[in-house]
Amino acid sequence: MKIKLKKKELYFYIIFVVALIVALGFILFSPHTNTKTNLSKLNNNSLFPTLGPENAPHTVVEFADFQCPWCAVASGMPQFAKDAAKNDPSINSVLGSALKVQNLAKSGKVKFIYVPMSFVGQESIYATQAALCAKEQNKFWEMHDAIFAAHDGEENNGKFSKNNLKKIAQNINNLNTTKFNNCLEGDQKLSKVQEIESIALTYVQSTPTFFVDNEKISPGWDKLSKALN
Repeated sequence: MKIKLKKKELYFYIIFVVALIVALGFILFSPHTNTKTNLSKLNNNSLFPTLGPENAPHTVVEFADFQCPWCAVASGMPQFAKDAAKNDPSINSVLGSALKVQNLAKSGKVKFIYVPMSFVGQESIYATQAALCAKEQNKFWEMHDAIFAAHDGEENNGKFSKNNLKKIAQNINNLNTTKFNNCLEGDQKLSKVQEIESIALTYVQSTPTFFVDNEKISPGWDKLSKALN
């Protein structure tokens, strides 16, 4: 038996359906006001190097891969990035953004957590191992800067072989190179590299990715600086 609706009932029924569609559209397609991510797993200095005070007003997290060209651009270290930025506004907008965060952390204005990922290739794994081997001697940030300074804008071309990483480490002041070389050659940090990667991939799938106070922010310095004000 068919149910016939009166005109008045039909009118209210149509209004209800339209309102429901509008409400669903608003929920599905409107910008989310709460975009914060729980990054508590990263509060482990043995895996994720930290710079700056614990009680800093802001916490910045960078997910990066030592082989990633855009991560190298954000580091502000390699010559290829400085040269490319002269003619490319998009590169210029990212150039040195991570370095500026580092400097803010050194001055006590932010807490900076660095997540060294290694998904680009085998040389990413070697580079992360090298950085963690240097960290064992409290030289992580020095090695971090030296690795990125050696970047040429390419991936998996041999520049971060173990032998080349040992050469890079020779230029770090007060680094015990014998201890460093044994650590790198013996893959003493490989299990940590794998643990870092498994945790990091639960948060991001590309680099560089920045979070400011648990909210994802574009790697451009204009966006990062605004989030820090």
